[in-house]
Amino acid sequence: MEEKIYINSTDNIKLCALMSDISSDKVVLLCHGIRGDKDERGSFTILAKEIQKQGYSTVRIDFRGHGESNGIDYEMTISKEIEDIESTIEFLKSEGYKEIIVLGASFGASIVSLVDYSKFNEVKALILWYGALDNYEVLRTDNFLSERNKEIALKDGFYKSYNKAGKLFRFGISLFEEINIYKPKDKIQTINLPKLFVHGLADETVSYKVSLEVHNKCENSKLELIENGSHTFDTDNQALKDAVDKTVDFIKEIF
Repeated sequence: MEEKIYINSTDNIKLCALMSDISSDKVVLLCHGIRGDKDERGSFTILAKEIQKQGYSTVRIDFRGHGESNGIDYEMTISKEIEDIESTIEFLKSEGYKEIIVLGASFGASIVSLVDYSKFNEVKALILWYGALDNYEVLRTDNFLSERNKEIALKDGFYKSYNKAGKLFRFGISLFEEINIYKPKDKIQTINLPKLFVHGLADETVSYKVSLEVHNKCENSKLELIENGSHTFDTDNQALKDAVDKTVDFIKEIF
């Protein structure tokens, strides 16, 4: 069973999370993509259950400005989402967890790649699902954080965008500026932790070639390419099952 909890980020933003405690000192932290939430279009719900079946706890958070967490969407930034992950890791440490695996999906994978894990000996591995790891090149399109949309954000205070479910999310000007600063593709190559990249061959948003390229440049890295896997793995049941199975196998290797 999962319990709804709230975690305070460093600037007192309350982050909503679903936490399962399996009486284990091992936990997997699940971090969703931009404009999404802790369910990640259902894939995190299924993944969390399979992880729990192995005897490991899970925590899946809503980043600030997303889902049930506090915060204003257009005030969300890369640096603030890094703070959200770090605050959650500190919370897990305070709860007695000795071993942590951090999993990020899409934009969340890029955030996971930017955390300074030298501060957290408890983190044992990273998992990147269909990661937007190309130093945010994929976001420089007219549907996301293009120069055209930046001009709209400068004029109106934000740019309006809609996710697959039709839910509004507003991108603020600070986010437009930060994509020129942070380099997840470069940063993850410096992280000395085991890494698993999981990416669908049919991903329509972020090409699997991004994960392939980054994997090839990383040490201590594994790559799983999923047949018929789209972005979020939510359009093909077998693809989602394959992604979950490969992920759980890796978690068992680490724990």
